[in-house]
Amino acid sequence: MKLAQTLRESFFNVLRNKLRTALTMLGLIIGIASVIVLVGIGDGSNREVAARIQSLGGNIISAYAYNGSGFNYQDIEGIRSRSSIGAIAPSKSVSAEVSSNHKKIGQANVTATDEEYLEARNLSLAEGRNLSVVDRQNKSKVCVVGEKVAKAIGGNTHAVGKTLKINGDIYTIVGVIKSQGESMGLNTENLVTIPLSTAADMGTGSSFNEAYVKAASEDDVSLAKSDVEAYLSTEKKLNANSYAITTQDELLNAGSSVNQTMTALLGGIASISLVVAGLGVMNVMLVSVAERVREIGIKKALGARRIDIMGQFLMEALIISIMGGICGIAGGLAFGYAAGQTGLAFEPSAGVIIIAAATSIAIGLVFGLVPSYRAARLNPIEALR
Repeated sequence: MKLAQTLRESFFNVLRNKLRTALTMLGLIIGIASVIVLVGIGDGSNREVAARIQSLGGNIISAYAYNGSGFNYQDIEGIRSRSSIGAIAPSKSVSAEVSSNHKKIGQANVTATDEEYLEARNLSLAEGRNLSVVDRQNKSKVCVVGEKVAKAIGGNTHAVGKTLKINGDIYTIVGVIKSQGESMGLNTENLVTIPLSTAADMGTGSSFNEAYVKAASEDDVSLAKSDVEAYLSTEKKLNANSYAITTQDELLNAGSSVNQTMTALLGGIASISLVVAGLGVMNVMLVSVAERVREIGIKKALGARRIDIMGQFLMEALIISIMGGICGIAGGLAFGYAAGQTGLAFEPSAGVIIIAAATSIAIGLVFGLVPSYRAARLNPIEALR
């Protein structure tokens, strides 16, 4: 039997029972669309996080002290003296209630630090000025805020000169940080920085558990990390279990690894529906074989070979699977891009689409084998009874 004739007859048989074909395709459509959407969102989120972190530079290092072994300003000066260090700033999260004009500002991250904080984290100002050495020396009640906090105060980012109430004390806003997403896990839009010396008068003490270090250049990151580690272990005499030093690239790699694992897990769960859909294709084709026993017998009586019968039923299974795959890919892309309009990052890769297409073909071949083989083995005499 010629290929063109086989294709024509297969399409006719598939479309002869449109409802059954559509219901069989539905499982494939849902399964393939789910894989594309879940993997696309996972990959998109991973790339978005990577882009945000890379936009802030890969030369940021975080040093964190555990078990009560905090840092002090002597440590800051000791680390700053290394040639591989471009900037270093203390960082201490302060538990504080932040409000403006008797209105509480939620999700504000109050951080006690100094004048090198913005440089150490590759942040820049949208307006105003940074904290200064004078602010630290005079324990001034001034602050620099993120754009989201600025908008919460006056409806726009022009907040310089306005005031915030932090734990009952009035602070004057001297600068607004330009929105730059996340840096080392901290959302800069919700940030409020105050002088560390001022925070010490709030009862928090002058020690701190975290410091941010900016390497002199991205080529110096490894050396800067080694210098910080050498200072903490040799001069401060901390054991290796009492501190952690993490570069921004290490944080990115860890986050990417977790994200990729979750994406693979979700994609695997969605793939289960493809197996179920394949069983549905096989079941429908077995029913089709049972319904067309007499047709098969007539074809064999007229000279059709086993390979011809097997090829036709396998072609029908392939047509159902390929049509389901095309609809699933189109539906997955449409749903993913629609979800992207709501703020979700959706970036389907060509590889995922190719795999989805190949999977639909494989389902047709694998799950169509049993029905087509059964049809080919029918005895023409018994089939014509």
